[in-house]
Amino acid sequence: MTAHVLCLTSSGGIPVFVRKKGDGDMITFSKMASLNGVHMFLKSQNIELLCTDMPDTNVVWKEFEDSILLIAIASGTTNNVLNRFLEAVFSAMILIVGIDEIKNPRNVERLKRDLRVCNPIIDRLLECLDIGDRICAKTDLVDMTDSIMSPENHLLQSCLEGYMECLDSLYGCLLVHGCLAVATESWWSLDPIERKLLIIAATCDGTCTARDLPVFLPNKSPNVAFRLVSVTLVNHVEVLALCGPTPELAETERLAIQSWRSSIDILRAAEQCYPRNFPASVSLDSEILGFLLANHVIGKFVLSRNSQNSKNRVSGTHRLDILRTFYYQAVETFLLSGPSSNRDTEEIDESVKPSKSKHGQVFEGAKETYWCSEFHKCHALKEGEYVFCVLYTSIVPTHTMRLISQKTLKSLLADKQVFW
Repeated sequence: MTAHVLCLTSSGGIPVFVRKKGDGDMITFSKMASLNGVHMFLKSQNIELLCTDMPDTNVVWKEFEDSILLIAIASGTTNNVLNRFLEAVFSAMILIVGIDEIKNPRNVERLKRDLRVCNPIIDRLLECLDIGDRICAKTDLVDMTDSIMSPENHLLQSCLEGYMECLDSLYGCLLVHGCLAVATESWWSLDPIERKLLIIAATCDGTCTARDLPVFLPNKSPNVAFRLVSVTLVNHVEVLALCGPTPELAETERLAIQSWRSSIDILRAAEQCYPRNFPASVSLDSEILGFLLANHVIGKFVLSRNSQNSKNRVSGTHRLDILRTFYYQAVETFLLSGPSSNRDTEEIDESVKPSKSKHGQVFEGAKETYWCSEFHKCHALKEGEYVFCVLYTSIVPTHTMRLISQKTLKSLLADKQVFW
């Protein structure tokens, strides 16, 4: 299976870039022209073309700022996910060149060249799509921050706060194998897609020990660039910060060494938590193959597989892909489709407001959902701002999944030192 994303100018339909995921052929120019042509024709008739669904493929169109048209073509995923994916791609474009260059490009060829820096970020976003190819190195969600629940997080938080004071910056976080361990309060105040893109931009090139990248924040600062500075502290552990003109990169490295020198053992202990991603003090039921814990209000998640259950025919990587499919197709449809979700904060039309029972209670989506198949079962539980998805073996009784899920979620959230 293959997924494509096409970027064209709205006025002339000039291709800006085309990226794909999967083993299929690159989309031809004639197909690209047809997809753009039908959008332009309907636009001339004051009709907005949003999507079309075919038996095995979904196509989604989305125009931004009356200057850029993005088209996503994929199979095995939902239109809701593809819409959020296109918003993330456009945000990635802003991250690199800023909104002014996109609204009023001085030269399309120059814009193409400038956006080449964006290609690795877009490729990583493509990996967040669930098209059933199983070739991704890491299972990810399109607009949420991948996190790690390390038992050392309470110590790391203190170290991070001290380092950010030295940099005179409010925005910073610590990554372990690309997963966010701790962050400052201001970092969490950024838009979820901004946090996502900043982490992807800092981790696309794994060969650098220090980076200094000019970035625009798509929502907070689309016109004025910040500096995204990252320094590797130990193997697979790096600290990120958003800075102004100062300090310089060399000074940033010196301050990092000074601030984290006494915490090297803590950093290495936190690194050992990967790929388990949760404290070793929490034991999983033998029937659990893996889980996805998401905070849908803040926009972060933890993915883990049960390494103790290795006899099941479902491989470790495939377990995480199943959980992502379950989250995209079942959880977002039934548990997060109500107005209580932070997915859409716009005013809700009267015709689509949740229905009320005869007692005046408002229905805002289900609290639980599950799947059953020949080889595994999935169960999702929503409690407050948390959504907990668990992948079980096929032999677990369906009626016991709720009890195991509730018990496991309580165990994961009981340790306040993980700062999650």
